[in-house]
Amino acid sequence: MPSQAPAGVHRYPLQVSWGDCDPAGIVYFPRFFEKFHEAMEQWFAAGLRLPYEELIVGRRLGLPSVHTEADFAVPCRFGERLVVELRVHRLGRSSVELGYRVVVADDEAAPPRLTGRSVCVLMDLDPASETHLRALPWPEDLRARIEAFGVRAQDA
Repeated sequence: MPSQAPAGVHRYPLQVSWGDCDPAGIVYFPRFFEKFHEAMEQWFAAGLRLPYEELIVGRRLGLPSVHTEADFAVPCRFGERLVVELRVHRLGRSSVELGYRVVVADDEAAPPRLTGRSVCVLMDLDPASETHLRALPWPEDLRARIEAFGVRAQDA
């Protein structure tokens, strides 16, 4: 069982299903970008105490990725239990840079299977607004929640 996450780290456990894999039983690489986004959604509820659906539907704010990347070190396979670790690397006026590490759930000493990074921009989703689909500065309450979670240098 993975230990509790240190401050500033959100842990999103997952088990690799057959649907995540190519015919060789190795996770098809775009699936990890989905897992990064799932980890971010869960982080809002668990780490920031704001369900992601409240951000999107209730507050009409979105967080589209404007840049994302990953470096793959070791293939991940069907049936493995993994953990996606999310860290906030930078918080800008209207952006957030999230760092990801994917590790084996039961072997925290092993090197990460892959690392990734996404830059997301806070966007106005309200079609009635004059700033619709434009970047917005972080509302003070959201900025405070992210800062309280922890903004860490790129240590992943």
